[in-house]
Amino acid sequence: MARHNEVTMYGQVSSAPKIYTDKPGQPDAKKIQVICTVAVIRGIRDYGAKDHRIKMDNPIVLSQNAKIMKQMAKWEKGDMVLIRGTLASHDYTKHCLCKNEACEDEEGKHSVISFNETLSYVNPVFTEVLSKGLDPSEGTKNMRERSEISNRVTIIGKASNEPEIYTTDQGQRITNYVLDVPRKYRIKEDDDSNRHDFLIMKSYGKIADMDYRYIKKDGHVFVDGAIQVREYAKQLECPYCHTVHNILRTVTEVIPYSTEYGVGCRTEEEAEEFQTKKSAQEAGEVKDEIFS
Repeated sequence: MARHNEVTMYGQVSSAPKIYTDKPGQPDAKKIQVICTVAVIRGIRDYGAKDHRIKMDNPIVLSQNAKIMKQMAKWEKGDMVLIRGTLASHDYTKHCLCKNEACEDEEGKHSVISFNETLSYVNPVFTEVLSKGLDPSEGTKNMRERSEISNRVTIIGKASNEPEIYTTDQGQRITNYVLDVPRKYRIKEDDDSNRHDFLIMKSYGKIADMDYRYIKKDGHVFVDGAIQVREYAKQLECPYCHTVHNILRTVTEVIPYSTEYGVGCRTEEEAEEFQTKKSAQEAGEVKDEIFS
């Protein structure tokens, strides 16, 4: 499969870089990771959403590369930066304390809730600071003038699941699926076994309908789009006291402006047959609801 994963961002540093070292507080410590967020603007292209306002997102930018970390460490909040890189993902386990003060685990300690999380981030291969210390209004004006390069992603991947489609309360059609993307550039500081990134796609409107119609598991897909970052509350239950917590989570998704369907996706005839079966199934479910 072709290896293609390219991100272009022109944006404003929205959080001061955090620098992690192998020996915190020691003079001989070496940088092992630099991370920050960069505000970018989604272009004024029609991607099927009912809300046509310009959107601002704050993707995470993370590097473990010595040269890039040295550059990022000098960034300051308000700087305007140009970034070229890839969109990467990393699975990890997140921990949080149960909010029930009386809750204790099997060892009599205050219990911890653990859950699996995926961090998606921009891995830079090139960065350049173009302006220093702009205020937010100046930064936004700069990004509006360069909206076509502020937030741009092109990816080729293989669908790792069957797409799911749903309709919001506002009547917006949305399709979700995950692309398995072989790494274009190996992140040598990462686990050597991690050669793929699993990236969430979220399409709207007519693109959502087409994606659901043509994409199937293991089909090859080319996406031209932008990064979206959003927060949502997920309910998690403590395994010890069964208190339910609303945990705020952040998810990074790719919003397709356009999608091309390659090997393994449905042909026109297969898509027509698939749509006919789905329409008949939905009609049957509605009928069941009426007479139940």
